[in-house]
Amino acid sequence: MSHREQNRPFSWTWFALPTAALWFLVVLASFGFYVSLVPQPPHDLWWHLKIGELIYTTGKIPTTNLFAWTLPEDAPFFYGAWLGQWLLYGIYRWGGVALLLFIRTAMALVAFGLLGVEAKRRSASWRLAALPLTFASLMAFNNLIVRPQIWSWLPFVFYFILLCRYADGALRARWLLLCPPLMVFWVNAHGAFILGLVLLGIFTTGEALRTWFKLDGARSWREVGWLVLVGGLTALATLVNPRFVGIVNYVIGLMTNPPSQQLVVEWQSPTPNGIANMAFYIGILVLLLVLTYTRYRPTPTEALLLVGFLWLAWSGQRYVVWFGMTMMPLLARALKELPLRWPAFAPQRNLLNLVLAVLLFIPVLLAQPWFVETLPLPAGYWAQVWRDVPEGPLLSTLTPLKAVAYLKAHPGGHLFNAMGYGSYLIWALPEQQVFIDPRVELYPYAQWQDYLRISHGTRYNEILSAYGADRLLIDVTEQRELLESLKNDPLWEQEYADPQTQLWRRRPL
Repeated sequence: MSHREQNRPFSWTWFALPTAALWFLVVLASFGFYVSLVPQPPHDLWWHLKIGELIYTTGKIPTTNLFAWTLPEDAPFFYGAWLGQWLLYGIYRWGGVALLLFIRTAMALVAFGLLGVEAKRRSASWRLAALPLTFASLMAFNNLIVRPQIWSWLPFVFYFILLCRYADGALRARWLLLCPPLMVFWVNAHGAFILGLVLLGIFTTGEALRTWFKLDGARSWREVGWLVLVGGLTALATLVNPRFVGIVNYVIGLMTNPPSQQLVVEWQSPTPNGIANMAFYIGILVLLLVLTYTRYRPTPTEALLLVGFLWLAWSGQRYVVWFGMTMMPLLARALKELPLRWPAFAPQRNLLNLVLAVLLFIPVLLAQPWFVETLPLPAGYWAQVWRDVPEGPLLSTLTPLKAVAYLKAHPGGHLFNAMGYGSYLIWALPEQQVFIDPRVELYPYAQWQDYLRISHGTRYNEILSAYGADRLLIDVTEQRELLESLKNDPLWEQEYADPQTQLWRRRPL
């Protein structure tokens, strides 16, 4: 920096914001507001918190069942996301559910904000970047609850942006050396670490093809060699975990586990219903339409990214978010090269735009857990969450807070429970033990079939007797067939009821 630049006087114009950036910020702020208001269901958070607590208090990672009375206590179970669970509990211990929700929202905003900046770089337009950001954020709507998966968002985005910029010649090779140490965190935080290796494999293959066929923008073989080297180092970094190569078997087993694949909706192919899935299908159509008419031709790497992550998204709804992330820069670049005359706008920068940007994010701030219950949101929304409860804000009414409080005062028996309730029971009343819970791969497929038969009121007395269950904690919405059967069954009597949950016990003989 020259002496003249060092002594340049301070100017408020340094904080001036281009008007076009407001398009992008409107989308990002709207996304942040929505994320902030997502109710936290009971299924995933609570059992992960309990494992995090055990790791924190004992200094050891559990390796067995521990909480289900229907299986031996020492039945093996692999807690692959141990670091993610430990982090969740550490945050909870410091600031409760409110801080967990806030950090979830902050990470979502940072991740999608960085992707939007990358889309702007590829299109040279904040306006054009806003459309891909809209689609990608909508595709994420099914994956916004607090669970270890949130620790995969930023590593995935960092890998993707580093590799995109390196492939474009906008980043030096030494930046790729961030990938191996980041993988050491990722492999212990969540099973989606495998996507880091997928990204490295796709970029290495795609850039090698571009160099082999001497296409525009091809890197040198030396530069391709850097991708090979970093890919190898990153693969070695995945071994820095308590189970060494066993982590790979864990991921493969999770992705091929029959109960997970056949019974859990998020592991199944997306159907055209719901905001995220509709955005996925519409986004595919828009992308194909744009690619048909644009002058831009995707590189081999971009083609592999599109095909690979589209296949992944089609195989399971939980993967749609990753497709949306990888689609953003390609769609932005292709939009730029459409044979259209986009409206011309003067490149204005002023402080008023900064003020407007700040105002855009005030609703996001007010929707944070410490303030959200003061907002005049529709009654229909407040009917979905508990309010003024010590457990924390924005907890879905599906969480059996009152029913478990009753169980604490009246413990005992072999409890059959709704699957989602199992997670909260593990956290709030672990000594009660559960029939089943969201650790789907822990339980044999036959037990899941029995759970479904009982929930549908099919041969429930026979199956419950075989297991020895004498108390039933029922979700009145998801297990209404069972509830209707119990109402006319002399073997059972209602012990507790609230609008969402009922507890039944077997009558004494």
